[in-house]
Amino acid sequence: MRRQLFRLATGDRDRFIALYAMIAAALISCAAAFVYEATVIAASQARAQISVDVLETANRVLHDLENLETGQRGYLLTNDEAYLQPYRSGLRDLDDAVLRLHGLVADDETSATIVRRIEHIKNDKVREVSRTLDLARIGNRDEALALVQTGEGKHYMDALRADLGALLDQWREIRRTAVRDVDRRVLLGAATLSVLAVLVCALLIYTLFIQRRAFARVHTYTKHLTRRASTDALTGLPNRRHLLNALALLAEEADEDAAPRRVGLLYLDIDGFKAVNDSLGHRAGDALLRALARGLREETRQRDVLTRVGGDEFVLLVADYGDHTQLRELALRLADRVRDVRTSELGERFQIGVSIGIATYPDTASSIEGLLDAADAAMYEAKRAGTSSYVFARKESEANVIRFHRP
Repeated sequence: MRRQLFRLATGDRDRFIALYAMIAAALISCAAAFVYEATVIAASQARAQISVDVLETANRVLHDLENLETGQRGYLLTNDEAYLQPYRSGLRDLDDAVLRLHGLVADDETSATIVRRIEHIKNDKVREVSRTLDLARIGNRDEALALVQTGEGKHYMDALRADLGALLDQWREIRRTAVRDVDRRVLLGAATLSVLAVLVCALLIYTLFIQRRAFARVHTYTKHLTRRASTDALTGLPNRRHLLNALALLAEEADEDAAPRRVGLLYLDIDGFKAVNDSLGHRAGDALLRALARGLREETRQRDVLTRVGGDEFVLLVADYGDHTQLRELALRLADRVRDVRTSELGERFQIGVSIGIATYPDTASSIEGLLDAADAAMYEAKRAGTSSYVFARKESEANVIRFHRP
């Protein structure tokens, strides 16, 4: 059993290592994937923000150019300087807007080419508007209107609107692509996280199952070892260790209870057993001990503890007995059973009997721990008194000896 449990424990250990390695690998892989996805999402969000800035700045350029034309038309029609306010405002802001547009699209060659073209046409448009205004200021209003009527300014604005429209369309698409990419990656990350959570939970549940099974095997093996450690291998009865544990437990209960329980202990030594071993051999002696163990067990109550403490010695622990008369009757039955076993196993060849020492708590022993020594001493007193005797231990030195006389 020990070798089998060792193999099973080794298998469970290898499974634990494999499962924990799988969980660790899954977590590390997912962490790396999430870091990568987070980096990509951050880049996509940054590109989406750039696209928003490009759209705002391109509309700002178009608005500034329209302000130039508004100021131009108002001044040419009214010759009033107040109408030049939109022109001056647009002119001041136009260069900054185009410069910002250059910075925003620097990483995109197609957009950078469009912005350079926009800047060139913008300069032509500014020069055209400036010439008409200069002519109007020096009194050549008709010549200024004639210049406007040539359509040069309109040609510049149409080209600017076309290029700005292309730039806006391109960055609107970039923004839509970036937003879709972020959404897709967020959904993919959530799905991956859900799958990982299910996988980890499944692995943890399986690990818990393996762990519980391993603990159950350890518990079974521990119980097996405990049973072996507290059981006599020859007779299957509890051994001396089990008896000492039972006495210790009763002692703890006696310390806690206000009214102590009555506990009796009978120490049995088989008389004449050595002659069987010497004449028939140890195999016959072992067979006799097993038969005696079965016979003595049949004469005891289920809750009583019958143990073999070594050699041909047995101890019976009786809790909650009635009185000494009950223990005397029990001693008589045990002695009768020993003779019956002798007859069934050996016939009349050997004189097999039993010497019994009886100690009781709290009557004759001051503590439960002292029962075993008191009963042992009483058993030797019975042995000196003759075959098949029992003796009650006393607190004083006197002993009460009663011999069996059975036909």
